[in-house]
Amino acid sequence: MFGFVINKLKNRKWLNLCLLMGVALFIALFVCHPMFEKGAGNQILDRLFMDHATQQNEFPAQMSREGTYAVADYPDSQSVLDKLSGYEKKWTEYVDINKVSSQQFITLSGGRADTEFGGLNHYFTIGYLPGLSEYADVVKSQTDTATFECSISEKTMDHYGLVAGEKIYLQVPDGSGKKKISFVISQICREKDINNPYWAKTLSDMGDVIFVSQDVFDEMMQYYSEDNISYSDFLMLDYRQINTENASLYDGYMEQFKDADKLYNDNIRDTLERFFTQQKTIKLMLWALELPCLVLLILFIRMISAQILSLEENDILVLRSRGATKLQVFILYIQQSGIIAFAGCVLGIVLGYIMCRAAASTDGFLRFTAKDIGTYKFVWQMLVYAVAAAVIMVLFITVPVWKKSKDAISEHSRGRISKKKPLWEKCFIDVILLALSAYLLYNYNKQKSTLAISVLENRSIDPVMILDNSLFIFAAALLCVRLTGLIILLVDRLFKKRFSPAMYASFLQLKRTRYNQGFLAVFLIMTVAGGIFDANMARTMNSNMEKRIVYNVGCDAIYNEDFRLRIQKNKDGSVSWMYDEPDFGKYESLKNEGICDGVTRVLEDERVDISAGSGSISDAYLMAINTKEFGETAKLQSDQNDDINDAHWFNYLNELAKEPDGVIISSNLAKALGLKVGDSLNYSRYVPEAVDEDQIYASENAKVCAIVKGFPGYERYTYETDAEGNVTEQEKYLIVANYATVVEKFGMTPYSVWMNLSKGKTVDDIVGYLGGENSENSDSTADNLTDTKSEKVQSEIYRNITSAQQLIDENKNSATVQITNGMFTLSFILSLIVCSVGFLLYWVMTLKQRELQFGIYRAMGMRMREVKAMLLNEQIFLSFLPLLAGAGIGIAATAMFVRLISIIYLPQKHNIGVNVYIYPSDMLELTGVLFVAVAVCYVVISRLLKSMKIAQALRLGEDS
Repeated sequence: MFGFVINKLKNRKWLNLCLLMGVALFIALFVCHPMFEKGAGNQILDRLFMDHATQQNEFPAQMSREGTYAVADYPDSQSVLDKLSGYEKKWTEYVDINKVSSQQFITLSGGRADTEFGGLNHYFTIGYLPGLSEYADVVKSQTDTATFECSISEKTMDHYGLVAGEKIYLQVPDGSGKKKISFVISQICREKDINNPYWAKTLSDMGDVIFVSQDVFDEMMQYYSEDNISYSDFLMLDYRQINTENASLYDGYMEQFKDADKLYNDNIRDTLERFFTQQKTIKLMLWALELPCLVLLILFIRMISAQILSLEENDILVLRSRGATKLQVFILYIQQSGIIAFAGCVLGIVLGYIMCRAAASTDGFLRFTAKDIGTYKFVWQMLVYAVAAAVIMVLFITVPVWKKSKDAISEHSRGRISKKKPLWEKCFIDVILLALSAYLLYNYNKQKSTLAISVLENRSIDPVMILDNSLFIFAAALLCVRLTGLIILLVDRLFKKRFSPAMYASFLQLKRTRYNQGFLAVFLIMTVAGGIFDANMARTMNSNMEKRIVYNVGCDAIYNEDFRLRIQKNKDGSVSWMYDEPDFGKYESLKNEGICDGVTRVLEDERVDISAGSGSISDAYLMAINTKEFGETAKLQSDQNDDINDAHWFNYLNELAKEPDGVIISSNLAKALGLKVGDSLNYSRYVPEAVDEDQIYASENAKVCAIVKGFPGYERYTYETDAEGNVTEQEKYLIVANYATVVEKFGMTPYSVWMNLSKGKTVDDIVGYLGGENSENSDSTADNLTDTKSEKVQSEIYRNITSAQQLIDENKNSATVQITNGMFTLSFILSLIVCSVGFLLYWVMTLKQRELQFGIYRAMGMRMREVKAMLLNEQIFLSFLPLLAGAGIGIAATAMFVRLISIIYLPQKHNIGVNVYIYPSDMLELTGVLFVAVAVCYVVISRLLKSMKIAQALRLGEDS
């Protein structure tokens, strides 16, 4: 039996190889899902942990416990530290992650103290930090063996004006009163590397502490009558070992820790909660993006398997006539499809791994890179998915055999060509599905604002919103098949009497097979329309994201300078303050070095009150600029079709330059306060928050010079998230003033440095130059900078610099964008492959099946030219019309659905609306591939016709 199955496969090896290709691609796409899901999940986790570290300025995976122990139970420091180590051991028994570092800190309450050089009534605590000598540097030191030695931080030194070698006289309770203990400051310390994971609590966070050795600390405990000893324990774990496989398990353990121990805390669970929400979105997106491609592959496999089954009808009838039961025939074909599925399973796993890695490496549509994709690895679930897909394929291929095998030989006398109208056409399924798609589109468009807020709140997306476009394409394809059939009947009725014999035979064939041939039309339409939509959706998403980022930044790079704020309390109780401006000359030298074409100061303040007439606005956004420098440096990203403003934004800068006291305002501010060009307004600024949060210190009257809709760096819409995670949309109001006027009226306040890079230069050139400048300057600075290395300076510059290109790259590497680009790229490529192979194979097999018919036509005197004309006419109605319809449906789907689906990727309202981008190169690629497929198909058909022998075809008819 097995040998018989192998021979059957060999007899139609090319068809079975095409079927194997379809099965392998289907299984490959299926097994991509778990690998893509896990890889994207791990990528999201890494990004969330890194974002937490950046935003919260702390190590992103730490478990902690803070509280007090009774001195009676723990008489010395080591017993306390052992207890804390016990907690750490228990935590890591369940949360099995490598320890990065651990910080244990214990303190006694301390007391009031006087210092040797005049300090009175200061308050200090006594602390022991086991890792102080390992993780801290000694700035200054002086020993004194006559008294207890201690260390203090630089902050404590600055706060109390202490120096190395100075004595501290601390009064501590000893049960009978207070006893004075003398300490000498032997060391003044600071962190070796404040970014080291060890410093969960920095020396500054610990407050005014006298750090002593363990022996001294134990001795101090003997003096105290305190009942408790305070402690804090921070355990830093390797967050890279938290992945999609163990995240849920570890989250459950940490919840149990918290329930069992109220003093336990961690900063991991919040990150994991955000991950679980985003993971649901990733799963839904993957299935929604994979499903149309899976359906396309199923159509391809159905087409090939139907052709094979059609060719093997006689074999089935022979087997049945010789006594084989339906079950035996069915088992035979299960074995045949099982061999193909097994081979497809092996190929599919390997191909799926390659496809997933390739998709993950994209940073744009059809743009593959060599970036790090280490999170995308082989996972065991791929084997399960492969087996499941193989079983589906076996059933899908063999179930139609059961229907064929139950027919008796007498059934063969009935016509092979079905003239029965399909159920979908009888019941108008195409119209119903099209109406359903239109209703869903209308409903989702009405809820755009709600959907956008839902995305911003990290809630799961509705996958139907993504699938609605596939539903539309499928329904429109069915409708086109219906209309094509009507067109064939109409043309036949109108011109039947004028047709030549070849054309008459062609239309007769079209009418007889239009229900059977409809499958090919649906396949072609879905392939072309899906490919066009995928390309346009990916291009639109990527282009709009890049344009918004460029607009938001406003230039190539922005450096946020560090300004020192000096605050002084006056005798009358008032507070004076001023900022020290850093050296701006080093940025101007970037132009001289050819690194930048433009550099300018931009003073920004988001706490400005504006009033005009009886109206007022709070928390407006002030930009103070030098108009000439700003025009040379800033960039205003325009809309796709036109400029955002009514005129070029340089015209508004010119108007501002003419009026020293003039301002440019945003259109929403003009509308809110009823202002127009030439009107006056008043704007006020607040003192720095470090001085007072609600005190206005100066106001200025200004004349409105221009009103704009967009301006470099100005985002009209902002979003705020409350404690419960609810997002609200707010409008931001812009006012732009002259830099010189603002500094004159309001004094020097912090500004950022905007830079326009020269051609061929990058942010690395800026960092390298500024880092070198700072390193040279460090040779002549104070002691606290003498050991600064150039690498640390450059690292600090990188943290303070914002680059448009850097943000674009980060966005491209985000999991959501990467999944979308990867899946759309795979879908587009698979569409081209499947469409080309399927189209060519279908027509070649159709020609083979009609070999007898063409032989009869030739025997009756029909010339080869007429046979070709007949086939060309059939190609026009069965291939060219569906291809044109597919292109039209793809463009229609782009126009109808792209902006809606873009909400998933661009939920924020913006000065630049979502524009649809259609790249001619994508359309040319698709058209070129289809043209080649059609041309090759026609050439192959022509050669087959030429090689066809009439006598052989007629003998074939006699044998049948």
